[in-house]
Amino acid sequence: MKQRVCTVLAVGALLLSAHAGHAQSTTSAAGVEQQLLEQLSGTRSVPTLPATTGGSLLNLTQLTQQGSLNAAHITQVGSGNVTSITQVGTSNVASSTITGTGTRSDITQTGAHNVVEQQLSVDQRRYTVLQQGLNNQLRQVESGTTAPAGYEVKMVGQGINMTIQQGQSTYRP
Repeated sequence: MKQRVCTVLAVGALLLSAHAGHAQSTTSAAGVEQQLLEQLSGTRSVPTLPATTGGSLLNLTQLTQQGSLNAAHITQVGSGNVTSITQVGTSNVASSTITGTGTRSDITQTGAHNVVEQQLSVDQRRYTVLQQGLNNQLRQVESGTTAPAGYEVKMVGQGINMTIQQGQSTYRP
């Protein structure tokens, strides 16, 4: 009888701890997304993203590549967005497509013969592209109909080639 009581108490305690653990693990999706944004951006002052009904606000990417002939192809559709690509080396390609809502894109390439190709169907915006080196190319197409609030592109080196088109739906050479 004593053994049964101990077993029942042990099982009861196990069930209670499992229930408490489940309650702790079911934090709100927005809280988890905010934590991920803070972690990826390295700051606690992450802008508040617009609320959505159902679905997730989460659209995060942070990619670092080192070496030659690397390729990064990222597509983000709707909601929070946030892209950050860093490539160090030669003949690297960063291709990014962002379709609407929170936007933000930080692309940095250091080296020669690197290419950034970006298609942007914008909402809140903010892009920063930095290319340092020789013979780098930037092709950026923004299909938004209004002028951007802020824009920063910096290319340092020789033999650079830059094309930025606004109000276009696709790249036109």
